[in-house]
Amino acid sequence: MKDMILFPEDIDRLDGILLPLTQKANLLLAVLINKDGRLLTSQGTLETVDIVSLGALVAGNTASTQAIATMVGETEFCAMYHQGKNKHFYITSVDDETFLALIFDDRTNIDRVKVFARQFERQLVEGLVHVYNKSEDQVDLDLDMNNVLFGSTAPRPVAAPPAYAPPQQQMQGDVHYMDMNAPPPQYPPR
Repeated sequence: MKDMILFPEDIDRLDGILLPLTQKANLLLAVLINKDGRLLTSQGTLETVDIVSLGALVAGNTASTQAIATMVGETEFCAMYHQGKNKHFYITSVDDETFLALIFDDRTNIDRVKVFARQFERQLVEGLVHVYNKSEDQVDLDLDMNNVLFGSTAPRPVAAPPAYAPPQQQMQGDVHYMDMNAPPPQYPPR
């Protein structure tokens, strides 16, 4: 997997493709995920779905499906469809590095979803090529954290040590024991 840095303009570019796909196919949620399970971006809403976890699960699901494909003599399965009672899930490969996961309900159907996914595939590939092919000299990161946090290059102030001391611990081998009979630490008033 290539290293990747997503900038706001990259996300805007990809969102500009996913939003009309979501609207035209009447999707609940469209999620772009790389093969490592990293969420690239999403459009639509589904309150009960943690899309970061969804990304990891889609990557795991596609990896296990790849193993099944190999077992039956295929090089890969480029799409998967899971039909539920109320919601349905379609996953397709956009390129060698990226999946598109689409969640929809009975307001649309799988054929419509597939048609629109294919229509927007070229645009998604073009947007992803731009993201994945950034060379290191094209990426301008200012990693001077003092500048970012404090607006100057002055050294960051060092935090004062706490005004209380934690309970004493006794060392015995590799195990640390705390005296549970000691009074709790007294925190300074705010």
